[in-house]
Amino acid sequence: MKVDTPYLIAGGVGLLAVLGGLAFWIWGGGSGSPTQTASSGECVPKETFEVTAADYTLGKADAPITIIEYASMTCIHCARFSRDVLPQLKSNYIDKGHVRYVFREFPLDQVALTASVVGRCLPRDAYLPYIELMYHDLETWARQEDLRGAIKEMARRAGMSGDDFEKCLSTEEDAKKVVEVQAKANKDYCISGTPTFLMDGKKVASGEIPWPELDEKLRAALKEKGVVVPAAAATDAAPTDAAPADGAAAPAGETPAAAPAATPAEGAAPAAPAEGAAPAATTPATPAPATGGTPSTP
Repeated sequence: MKVDTPYLIAGGVGLLAVLGGLAFWIWGGGSGSPTQTASSGECVPKETFEVTAADYTLGKADAPITIIEYASMTCIHCARFSRDVLPQLKSNYIDKGHVRYVFREFPLDQVALTASVVGRCLPRDAYLPYIELMYHDLETWARQEDLRGAIKEMARRAGMSGDDFEKCLSTEEDAKKVVEVQAKANKDYCISGTPTFLMDGKKVASGEIPWPELDEKLRAALKEKGVVVPAAAATDAAPTDAAPADGAAAPAGETPAAAPAATPAEGAAPAAPAEGAAPAATTPATPAPATGGTPSTP
């Protein structure tokens, strides 16, 4: 089955079950995620957070700042964060004990859900390197006609045998855990698109966040805690306008920043597709076919 690249990378609603007999759990996420609402009907996010042994983390547990990223494996904005911003976050803050980073799954389509499930079948210490590998080559594996085969090859590169790959995708257990993470993210923090970032439980960005902006926010937050980061941690990267989260609407009166293969926010005009590519589709914020965390227990 052929799936047009813009649909895949963006998390398109038109994707069908591409993984053979796995349609049951691919579509099994339910018709939507619960939301935390006030009497007005508006979603009210929590301002507290918890990190458990089920989370995938980098950095010291007692770091003064905790950043949580909710991301989808088919989100080009998430891929750019992984490639361009996360390395600087690691070297300047995580490795120096200032920040603990937490990665949580928020799949925008069944392909992203499948890729997340495969990662969970790897040894625990191989999960985040696998995520980085998938994001590094997103525009390559996501353009393959045989998506199942493409994900299988990426899993092989991460150290998974073909037999283990087939075994991994023969059960619903990990898929249910991923969907639970996503549902809890929506309920607790009103997450609707990716990437979304929390700093100590409070939403700090929805969509791409340039490194200089994140660096500035981290410095300010650490200063409030009595931690002064040396000026050497600054970067020469120039600030840019952040793109809105995949699956989320752009702010009123604004147009999302154009980016290769990225998805326009709901209601915005799509960017011009690459030569030979189909027009991009808007993205629901759930892997379920009808609509659309804090960690789940392994």
